[in-house]
Amino acid sequence: RGEVGVGIPRRRSTGTLTMRLSVVVPALNEERNVARAVASAREGAGAADHCEVVVVDGGSDDATVSVAHSAGADAVLVSPERGRAAQLARGVERCSGDVIVFLHADSTLPDGYAERLRDAMKPEHSWGAFGFRLAPEKRDDDDDAADPSTAARGSKGPGGGTARRFLEWCVDKRTRWLGAPYGDQGVWVKRHALDSVGGVPQQCFMEDYELVKRLRRRHGMPCVVNAAVTTSSRRWDAMGVARVTALNQLIVFGYAMGVAPERLARWYTAGRNMGGGTKRWDTRAEANAEATKVEER
Repeated sequence: RGEVGVGIPRRRSTGTLTMRLSVVVPALNEERNVARAVASAREGAGAADHCEVVVVDGGSDDATVSVAHSAGADAVLVSPERGRAAQLARGVERCSGDVIVFLHADSTLPDGYAERLRDAMKPEHSWGAFGFRLAPEKRDDDDDAADPSTAARGSKGPGGGTARRFLEWCVDKRTRWLGAPYGDQGVWVKRHALDSVGGVPQQCFMEDYELVKRLRRRHGMPCVVNAAVTTSSRRWDAMGVARVTALNQLIVFGYAMGVAPERLARWYTAGRNMGGGTKRWDTRAEANAEATKVEER
């Protein structure tokens, strides 16, 4: 990859300036998934002049930290505070890149993502996201995928694949037309733009939604990379596409109406439980529990 000459920014054939990239991965009890997230960040970074992968653990009870180390993360930190917002802020503080990608621990970046990001990003672009794709329904790392009762709640059976593709299409249109990507799309941001909106919002829930809202208001519509981040389908398998989508939209509507994040976190947890989901659907589980404790205090 080489070093940049002093005072002379090296240019690629595309004519774009050099790019120092940092991938920040918040994780909580993700020993089954974090290695794939780290590997995708490292293997697809060939077009970056520098790339580092920083995993920030939120106090896992499993082997997430050691697995992240073994997978090749450049740094594995333990956040002193619970909640994804605190983890993201800790990762931003530690990393050195001028472009930061936020990647959920149960998601993977697309092949060649750094080159695709470089090609999509123009000087006027300050932030953006990747596309969205659900992982295959059955995963070796998900014991629940083999549970017939879980499968019955999910999107298996006739029309299941169609529902997934329709969901992905809707996410694409929401991102491009409304400028509203969600956190599981690998939101990326230039450091100066992140600083201009006060960094990652420190709230117990909906921190990704609030960050996107602030970036859109300050820097305009996102630059969408024409490649998809693949995210775990465990929530959709457990509840089904329609229920998860309805729950997400209820939470977004409540947030827009001014409902406190702590209360929304309780709604989200209650909705998941009504859907028959399991404890380890995603890395928000512990953050939601913490949000409940915060409001009770």
